[in-house]
Amino acid sequence: MIEAKDILNWYFTVAALFFGVFGFLYSTYAAASFQATPVNPVRPPITKDLKLFCRILALIIALLTAVAIVTGYNAGISWSTGIGRSVWIMIGCFVVLTGIAGFLAYWKME
Repeated sequence: MIEAKDILNWYFTVAALFFGVFGFLYSTYAAASFQATPVNPVRPPITKDLKLFCRILALIIALLTAVAIVTGYNAGISWSTGIGRSVWIMIGCFVVLTGIAGFLAYWKME
């Protein structure tokens, strides 16, 4: 039988990969945006695709975050145990990083 710890492990692994991909794409978007100057304010066409893909990744990461929270809650992971505290701290970090990714994807990418 699959246990909650196995499911959370997969969520954390997949989310770490998605955060890595998001960071790479965001830095590529930023590098491409530097090509726009006051004389030539048009950004390269690839920036539209990068912005869309980053927004999709941010939504997927938000979905993974929500599922991780629900899984942790349904599994009855207690804050009072050392391992439970570690799990909830990791989920909290997950929530913060998801907020940062969403902020970058929806408010900082023009």
